[in-house]
Amino acid sequence: MIRYILGESIERCDESIVRSLKEALADVIACTIAGCQTEVARIVKTFAVQQWARGKSSLFLSTHALQAAGATFVNATMANALDLDDGHRLVKGHPGAVVFPAVLAAAEERETTGKAFLTALLIAYEVAIRAGMLAHQLRPEYHCTGSWGAIGAAAGVGRILGLSVEQLRHALGIAEYHATYSPMMRCIDHPSMLKDGIAWGSMTGISSAYLAQQGFTGIPSLFGTKEAAELVEEMGMLYRIQQLYFKPHACCRWAQPAVEGAKYLAERHRLSHREIGKIVIRTFRESARLSKKAPANTEEAQYNLYFPVAAYLVFGEVGPRQVLRELANEEILSLMSRMETQIDCQLDAAFPEKALSQVELCTYDGRRYLSPVMQAKGDYDFPLTGEEKKAKFFRLTEPFLGRAGSEELFERIQQVDQLANIRQLTAAIARNLSD
Repeated sequence: MIRYILGESIERCDESIVRSLKEALADVIACTIAGCQTEVARIVKTFAVQQWARGKSSLFLSTHALQAAGATFVNATMANALDLDDGHRLVKGHPGAVVFPAVLAAAEERETTGKAFLTALLIAYEVAIRAGMLAHQLRPEYHCTGSWGAIGAAAGVGRILGLSVEQLRHALGIAEYHATYSPMMRCIDHPSMLKDGIAWGSMTGISSAYLAQQGFTGIPSLFGTKEAAELVEEMGMLYRIQQLYFKPHACCRWAQPAVEGAKYLAERHRLSHREIGKIVIRTFRESARLSKKAPANTEEAQYNLYFPVAAYLVFGEVGPRQVLRELANEEILSLMSRMETQIDCQLDAAFPEKALSQVELCTYDGRRYLSPVMQAKGDYDFPLTGEEKKAKFFRLTEPFLGRAGSEELFERIQQVDQLANIRQLTAAIARNLSD
């Protein structure tokens, strides 16, 4: 593992891997920008500005710059605030939102080249995904992204800092031990701003690398266990960043197959939501565990099975507007009251490799429509098209940067490996705001 962290370079990666990395970068940047409008972003930013000293690492869409750990905490909060950020099926979580803010903050502080930043980001993704796969195998309880994502963040930041072999070993061990080991289903049952523990995990990851640089010691990394051997052996040959999924809807991934089922039926049969008298969702156990009650806040709307299905049927999308400003929409709430859920054994057995659901719509006049079994759109084997990914980027960034600003940022991301200083990327995100 240490050999991989020290030896990886995007210069030896083929074009498809670099393209996948840039797609992931564009997606997480767009999600972070859109996340700035949330209440959790406001709270965390206020806290961070009060608690951390000014520094060289920027906060998205803010005039503030903080020490690297503080900026990481704020940007990671925004990256996951709308639950639109990337994920990986085999870790049941979100690697991008936990590794990107940490790597960016360290890169800004060190004013690295775009190529060095991109290499460190690739390392962070590859290590984080394998840490998640391994942690889920070794630990009995389903735990949050922050628990394993911190390890990937530490690896990427360690590369930026130029840590030695011994320091990297300690950084990985510190991140593993200091990271939150939070039971994920507790947050499913009680949605809150804690979400996936992503912001805390990202802050832990960057702090672990900086601590190791100062001589702080950690435990042996879980990558030294016998269970890790196969995952370590494949590094540099199999790039799991190419297995990421990208989310078209602002809600938990577990609800998205049901949204796709409702979308399929509404479009195929030209159904208005006003015609629908009953909706039955057949799904897997974790999906069925999502909240079904009327949401009181955006976190309850995102970690909900019924709200995003109803929102799509009413508005034709589940985006920031729906999960932030349509929580009390009477048409959405009325549709939610006419839904029921059934756990399907076959769909349950397919999880987590696939998230699948089937939807049945019954109209007031007695018609009954059944969708095929639907997969969550955006998986690597059921991907969004390049144009769909690009449209998502502009949909999320234009309200804040304008069309011209969004186009400039998108082009800067495509050329990130050519930048002499990573600040040329964050300059395209900066905006003259009065904080």
